[in-house]
Amino acid sequence: MKNDSFLQRCLPFIAYFNICFFWGTANIANKLSSSVLHPFLAGSVRFSIASGLMALWIIGRRMSFKITRHEAKILITSGCIMYFIHTLLLLFSSRRVEAGISTAMVCLIPISILLVDSLVSRRLNIGWIGMTGIVGGLSGTLIIVSHSLAQGGSDPLGLLLLLASDFIWAAGTIYLKYNVIHPPLQVQIFYQAAVPAVLYLLTTAFTGNLGAFKELTLPSILPMTYMAVADSIIGFTSYVYLIRKWKTSVVSTYAYINPVVGLLMSTLILSEKLTAFKVCGMLIILASVFIIQNEDSLHRLLAKSK
Repeated sequence: MKNDSFLQRCLPFIAYFNICFFWGTANIANKLSSSVLHPFLAGSVRFSIASGLMALWIIGRRMSFKITRHEAKILITSGCIMYFIHTLLLLFSSRRVEAGISTAMVCLIPISILLVDSLVSRRLNIGWIGMTGIVGGLSGTLIIVSHSLAQGGSDPLGLLLLLASDFIWAAGTIYLKYNVIHPPLQVQIFYQAAVPAVLYLLTTAFTGNLGAFKELTLPSILPMTYMAVADSIIGFTSYVYLIRKWKTSVVSTYAYINPVVGLLMSTLILSEKLTAFKVCGMLIILASVFIIQNEDSLHRLLAKSK
C-alpha cells in the first residue's frame, strides 16, 4: 500500500517530465525524419503508428469506438487542422529551418492563440501589459529570425511555414475551446490520429510518393515512431492527466522548459550552434509569454504599488 501511495504522489511529476522532455524534443525528431523521408510519408508513418497503438489499447480495454455525429465532426475538423495541416507545415519547415530555431518559434503559439481568439470574439482580449508582451514576443522572434537568416540556418520560406504552423495550431485550439466534447481521452486520441493518418496516406498516393514505402528503413522510421509514441500518445495523455491534478497555471510552465530542452538537445544531437542570439531571442519570447499569461496578476501588483 505504501508503494502504491508513493507511486500516486510521483505520477504528476512523471507526467510533467514527459511533457517537458518529449514535447521539447519534437522538432528534433521532425528534423531527423524529414531529412530522410518525404513529409507526406513521414506523416503517414507517424499517425498510422499512433492510431494503430491507440486502437489496440481501446480494444484491449474493451472500450467502445462509438461517437456521435457531432463529436465526429469536431474530431475530424480538429484532427485535420491540428494534426494534418499543422504537422505538415512543421515537417516541410524542418527541411529549411534548424530544430533549435523551430523550438524557439513554437514559443509564439500562446501569442498566436491570443490573437486568433481576439479575432474570433471581435475584440482584443488584452490590455496594455499584454500588448507589451506581444511586442516583446515579436521582437524576440525578429532577433532569432534575422540572425538565423544571416547565418544560413534557415530560409524565408521555412520561417513563413513555421509561423503559419503556429497560427494553424492556434486556430485548432480556439476551435476546440468553443466545441467541447466528452468521449474518453483514448478515443479522442485515436480519432485525432486516425484522421491525419488517412489524409497523409491519400496525399502520399495522389502525389506519387506511395512507392517510397518500399524504401523505408529502421533508421528512417524511428524518429516518426518516437513522435507517434512520445508526442502523440505519452505527451498528450500526460498533459490531460496533469491538468486534472495541478493548477493550469502550474502545468503551463512546461512552455518555458520545452524551448530550453529543444535548444540543448538540438546542440547535442544535431550539432547545431547554440548562439547568444538564439538564447537572447528565446528569453525575450519566454518573458513576453509570461507577461501575457500573467497579465491580470501583474495589473493587480501594479495597482497595489500605487
